[in-house]
Amino acid sequence: MKFGISKPTLLLTALLMFNFAWADDMPTADPEDVGLSSERLERFSAEMEKGVEAGHFPGAVAAVARNGKIAFFESYGLRDKEAGLPMQDDSIFAIASMTKAITGVAVMILYEEGHFSLNDPVSKYIPAFKDSRVLVGGVAVPGKSDTSKDKKDWSQADLDQWLKENWDTLSDEEKQKWTDYYAANGKGDGKGKGKGKTALTETWEDAETVPADRPITIRDLLRHTAGISYAMGDIWADGDDLGQMIDKLAAQPLKSQPGTRFEYGLSMDVLARLVEVVSGQSFDVFIKERIFDPLDMKDTGFWVPKEQAERLVKMKQEKSDDKGSKKGMYETTYLQPPVVLMGGTGLVSTTMDYLRFCQMLLNNGELDGERILGRKAVELMHANHMNDVAEKSTGKAMVGEFQFGLTFGVKGEPGNRGELGSEGTYYWGGAYGTTFWIDPKEDLVGVFMVNGLSDYKSYDRPYTMMLEHFTYQAIVD
Repeated sequence: MKFGISKPTLLLTALLMFNFAWADDMPTADPEDVGLSSERLERFSAEMEKGVEAGHFPGAVAAVARNGKIAFFESYGLRDKEAGLPMQDDSIFAIASMTKAITGVAVMILYEEGHFSLNDPVSKYIPAFKDSRVLVGGVAVPGKSDTSKDKKDWSQADLDQWLKENWDTLSDEEKQKWTDYYAANGKGDGKGKGKGKTALTETWEDAETVPADRPITIRDLLRHTAGISYAMGDIWADGDDLGQMIDKLAAQPLKSQPGTRFEYGLSMDVLARLVEVVSGQSFDVFIKERIFDPLDMKDTGFWVPKEQAERLVKMKQEKSDDKGSKKGMYETTYLQPPVVLMGGTGLVSTTMDYLRFCQMLLNNGELDGERILGRKAVELMHANHMNDVAEKSTGKAMVGEFQFGLTFGVKGEPGNRGELGSEGTYYWGGAYGTTFWIDPKEDLVGVFMVNGLSDYKSYDRPYTMMLEHFTYQAIVD
C-alpha cells in the first residue's frame, strides 16, 4: 500500500491505493490532506531503499497516521531473504519489547476497574515478593587489567552498562575473559548484548544482601523502578510456566532499592503474572479478549497459526550454542504457543494491528466505538513518573533528561534533545529494531516494523529514528 507518493521505488512492495483486504480498518488520506508533504516523505522511502541495498536490514514496513487517517504506508525489501520472498504490508513481525506497552494497557484496564491501586505492593497479589532483598556490592568478575579494572564493588547494572559501552575497546584476551565469565556464571553472547538488553546473569551464592527499604509497588513495575533487571540469576527451567518463573524471580536479590533507579528488565513479566492472578485468566486470553479482539488486532498474539506462517518475517537465527537466559524465553519460532507467556516480550504483530493500538491511545483509549481505557488513565500512562527517581540514566543512547511513564518513554522539549518532534510524545521500541511513537500535539502516530538491523555502527543515523525524523520534516501545515 502506498499513499500519496508517485515515485516508484526499488525493492518496494506496493499495492494500489485502497486495493487491499483491510483498507477500511482505518480511514486513509493523501499526505497533503493531513498537512504532510508527499515529496518530503519520499526522502524516507529513499533511505529505506538504500538500507535494503546496503544490507542493513532485509525488509521493513512503515506507517504514519495523522488526524486519525493513514497518510503513509509502505513496504520495503524482503520478508525472507533466503527464499527471496518480498515484504508485504500485512507481514507479521516479532515485536519484542513493544509487547510491554500492551501489557501496560492490560494492567491499566484492571486498575481502572478498581482491582488494585498502583501504589499497592505487588506482594499483596504475588506473595513471593513479600520479603524482597537487595544486592549489596557486586559479583565475582574477571580480574584487574588496564581497561576492565577491578569491578568487584560495582552493582550488576553498572557492570552491564559499562560492558555494553566498552566492549569494542577491550583486547582479545580481555574479551575472552568476559566470555569465559558468562559461560561460567550466566551464559549470554559475551558482549553484554542480548534480546533483553543484557546478557549477564550471575549466581547469587555468597552475595551480600539487605532487606528492601520498602515493598515493590505495581507502579514501580510499570516504570521499571523495581530493582529488577534482565540479569536475575537462574530463573529458567524447562516446562516452567509464567507463575513458576516469577516465583523464582522473586527469590533473587534486587539490583537496587525499589523506587530509586530505572532498571530495565523483567518487571513487565511480573505484571503479566499480576494480570493472571487478578483476572483469573491466562495472560494471552486476557489481552486477546480485552485488547486485541475489540481493536480488531487479528494478527497479534504469541504465535502464528500454521495457515498464516508464510506471512511471518524470517528472523535472524541464533547460534546453536547461544544458551542461557534465552532458554524458555527467547527460543521460539513463533509458530507454536510458548510455555512462558511473557509480558515484556514475545508477541508478534503487523504494522496495521500496532497502528490501531497506537491510534487507540492517541484517541484517549477508544477506537471505532470500542473503549479500552478512559482518558485519564491514558494521560497517567504517558505522564513523566521519574521525578522522584534518583538514578534514571539509560546510557549513551538517550539525550537530555530521561523521562519515562508507565511503560513508555516520554520526550521532553525538542530544544533539549536536538531532534525534530514534540514535547510529550511517548514511544518505545523492540530489540529487533521495531519502533512506535504517539504525538498528541500533532495528532500523529508512527509505526516502524523491521526484521532485524545490522550493527548500528555501519550506518550514520539509526533506522529506528528515521521514520520519526522524516515524518516531522514532512509536516507543512
